[in-house]
Amino acid sequence: MEEDAPRYKEGISYLMWGGWLFGFAGLHRFYLGKPWTGILWLCTWGLGGVGQIYDLITMHRQVDEANLLEEARAMRRGDFSGPRRSAQQRLLDAALAEGGTLTVTQAARVTGLDFTAAETLLRDMVAKGYVDVGNEPESGVVVYYFPELRAQRRLKDDPPQIL
Repeated sequence: MEEDAPRYKEGISYLMWGGWLFGFAGLHRFYLGKPWTGILWLCTWGLGGVGQIYDLITMHRQVDEANLLEEARAMRRGDFSGPRRSAQQRLLDAALAEGGTLTVTQAARVTGLDFTAAETLLRDMVAKGYVDVGNEPESGVVVYYFPELRAQRRLKDDPPQIL
């Protein structure tokens, strides 16, 4: 499972909602971490069907809320360091930390992707003109250069003088 994948899935919620058709109302509420209303729905056949219809209409929002609540709980436990970051964002952070350059190995390490997927992501950025590619002079290792981050690093170290 990918690191950034949400815990609760909308498709599974709808599938469990369908248990109502077989006499098992409220299964989706148990799945979404709402056991008390799950018991209520189970005992009352989804509040006579009205609650089930309401849940069908609001399922997307309920899944989003359950995922946000899970993120908040993880942050409280210290399991989660911040907002979810895409693989490209993690590459940019790593490139900035490395002075505006990255190798495929470094990219795979920071994104959690395999080497092929990391290289594909970097090549896509090259094709779009965001990144340049070259070789390190001493070892010949393929290096991806992030020109804007390299310039930012220089500007940070040596701020421009105001005339």
